[in-house]
Amino acid sequence: MKSKLLTLFYLFFSLIIWAVPPAGYYTSSTLDGKNTNNLRIAFQAIITNGHSVTSYDGLWNAYKTTDINPSTGKIWDMYSSCNFTWNIHQCGNYSRECDCYNREHTTPQSWFNGASPMYSDLFNVYPTDGYVNNKRSNYPYGEVGSATYTSGNGSKLGTSNFSGYSETVFEPIDEYKGDLARTYFYMATRYADQCGTWTNGEGSAVYSSTLGLTSYAINLFLKWSREDPVSQKEIDRNDAVYSIQNNRNPFIDFPELEEYIWGNKTSEPFYVNNTTVVKPTVNSPVVLNITPYSATLGGTVISDGGGTITETGIYYSTTNGFADGEGIKISTTTPVNGAFTVLVIDLIPSTTYYFKAFATNSAGTGFSEQTSFTTKNPSTDIQPEIILGNPVSSGATFDYGKVSNNATKSFFIKTKNLAGDLSIIVSGEMFSVSTNTISKTDADAGYTLYIYYQPTESGSHSGSVTISGGGLPADFIIQLTGSK
Repeated sequence: MKSKLLTLFYLFFSLIIWAVPPAGYYTSSTLDGKNTNNLRIAFQAIITNGHSVTSYDGLWNAYKTTDINPSTGKIWDMYSSCNFTWNIHQCGNYSRECDCYNREHTTPQSWFNGASPMYSDLFNVYPTDGYVNNKRSNYPYGEVGSATYTSGNGSKLGTSNFSGYSETVFEPIDEYKGDLARTYFYMATRYADQCGTWTNGEGSAVYSSTLGLTSYAINLFLKWSREDPVSQKEIDRNDAVYSIQNNRNPFIDFPELEEYIWGNKTSEPFYVNNTTVVKPTVNSPVVLNITPYSATLGGTVISDGGGTITETGIYYSTTNGFADGEGIKISTTTPVNGAFTVLVIDLIPSTTYYFKAFATNSAGTGFSEQTSFTTKNPSTDIQPEIILGNPVSSGATFDYGKVSNNATKSFFIKTKNLAGDLSIIVSGEMFSVSTNTISKTDADAGYTLYIYYQPTESGSHSGSVTISGGGLPADFIIQLTGSK
């Protein structure tokens, strides 16, 4: 009962000290949106900055706070079941298991030629039984087929049966495989600029200049980290090491971080405050201002999926049930987190189109349901609107009356749904116009056309102005009369 209460006390106390990484230690501006090697290098900068190097002899004192099992008060040894008292059983000589504990370099020091700060990095150097440590020697970690040695807690030495390496390996018990996998992820990140050279002896089986680890090590340690998730022991030790050497193991602070660098999330970006980003949700597809040749289409982003919206727009097609991402894409000028529309032009009159609104973030693209519309028939659905004080219809007459010299009349023409420019033709030798062409843009916006009566001889005169083109179903004609 006393042991259980002591365990609960330590766990509670550790949560009070650091339940989460210190505020500001991991910065979103540095890490967000990255993956694979870019993410590894970004984390390296953070956990290297401020790293206070502990002396090798200083590790003994560090273990008093980093590696005491709260349920026993003894050194927490991952290689044996021995009960080592912190200040009594530090190794000198040993001849069998449980004689003493020493300082175990999980990445053997011979692989990096005993260089600092790897030599005394608390995240790399654990207290372990001296005899078992000697048995482990400089062999890489792995999974043993046939064991030549087994320690008191079940750790084994023998020939590897894990794909990618077939030499001698040391296999810890299942309870600590994730701990040691995350140790290697730390080493390949903290020393990203160096670990590619740690290929002395068996180090070549583990470390590589490509993402820091060989395929064998990546597959092995990903397997171990997935099967043995982050434990309270690791959380407490991470906090304790931080208090001594002022850096942290981010693979403990962010479970599954390794997946974004080496594992099954390398195509996804990492986010400090929300590592789970899903595709946006898009709804309410809208169709506005349908003409024979254009339409305004859009939708509404109702959820950004926890990520930043990087693109919005629509896909359209003449195929009913077309697949997401197929058809013709029209994007908004800038991404929109909310309602948006785009103008689609160059459509075919009297044709049924299908469209879907979309939005994209780092997790992918979300689509609305499919909606359809049919473009207008220019023969029946479009009429120009021409205004001169009051609406004027085709065939109206402009009478200039009797003039002594010249006279000018004007009228305002405004159109809808034109497919192109308008052509202006005037008949009657006494009449002329201010332009022979009105662009579609000007006609849709509203344009003032001037018609001049300039009689050169006496008598009555007549003529006409014909407006055509732009997809108008029929010519618009204005009759002209006047006299001198």
